[in-house]
Amino acid sequence: MRPPGIILTLLCATALAGPGCRLESGGGGPPQQGSSAATVVSSGDGPTKILVGFYSLSGNTEKMATAVTEGARQVPGVTVTQKPVADITQSDLQSAHGIVLGCPTHFANIPGEMKTIIDHWALKLGVNFTNKVGGAFSTGGNFTGGKEHVVISLLLYMLNNRMIVAGPIYKPGDRGWGEIGASATTGRDDPGLRDAELSDARKLGQRIANVARSLTQ
Repeated sequence: MRPPGIILTLLCATALAGPGCRLESGGGGPPQQGSSAATVVSSGDGPTKILVGFYSLSGNTEKMATAVTEGARQVPGVTVTQKPVADITQSDLQSAHGIVLGCPTHFANIPGEMKTIIDHWALKLGVNFTNKVGGAFSTGGNFTGGKEHVVISLLLYMLNNRMIVAGPIYKPGDRGWGEIGASATTGRDDPGLRDAELSDARKLGQRIANVARSLTQ
């Protein structure tokens, strides 16, 4: 049981923080993996920051990332940073309230290079992802090339890092539905990114931005 003085201090800190503040683990040094200590890091007065990270070889996944960015920017009070995952910094990750990741399917899985990069974010950089909002998208050569598996794998990565995940919403309301992410078929026999696929990516970006914004206000 905490002494009365500590309880009073905690109550005073809560009152000063106010309902508009977001709580997230932190401290004097790099956050420890799995840490649940909470400190005030942002309030509803500032912009909600969305980070869109992608891994792209042919350019198709980058185009999907750009559509995700366009969707997120439709939400008032949101700023978006779009970068290849190899260029994302520790500061980018720590300051983001929402993170959307996308990649092509390599043998029906996340590309090995990207998997190594994102694993290092928590293991080597010590980034604390707790309560950040996450979403995912993928591209692949054929309809059954593993795109959904890649999206789920990215979401599982986020869940294991204590993030809150969300997907795009179609026809908002009681009769609408949601999906796990966005994807596009981009094989040799495919005409390329279709408007409907880019629209799905915009819906994903908009949903992640809306959820993240609601948690930072």
